[in-house]
Amino acid sequence: MFKTSYLREVRKDKYERSDVFEEDGDGTSSPSAGASAIQGWESLQELNGRFARYITRARVLEQRNAVFRTQLETLQRVEEAGGPREAFTEQIEENRRRIRELASEHGTLERQLRDASRALDEYTSK
Repeated sequence: MFKTSYLREVRKDKYERSDVFEEDGDGTSSPSAGASAIQGWESLQELNGRFARYITRARVLEQRNAVFRTQLETLQRVEEAGGPREAFTEQIEENRRRIRELASEHGTLERQLRDASRALDEYTSK
């Protein structure tokens, strides 16, 4: 009983390590063992390729999911605002407020530019 289970474990171990060359009784490796090692390597490469495609597909799906989440959040905001008309009205008011802020900032920057130009002219004329 012990001998058969030992032999079964040895065979199982050899099967699991099929990428290692099996040796004949005289210590030389058999050609079929080399072929099975090559097949094992090719199988591993195929699995690696399939895994890489799976990972790529998962990344694409994650990106699509992010886009869909953004669209969903936008639609939820539109619904919360009471419809598209109210949402657009709020957006227009926000844009007008931003235009006024930028116009004010633009005026400030033009004044600073004129002051800097005058200072430069005074410095170069001395």
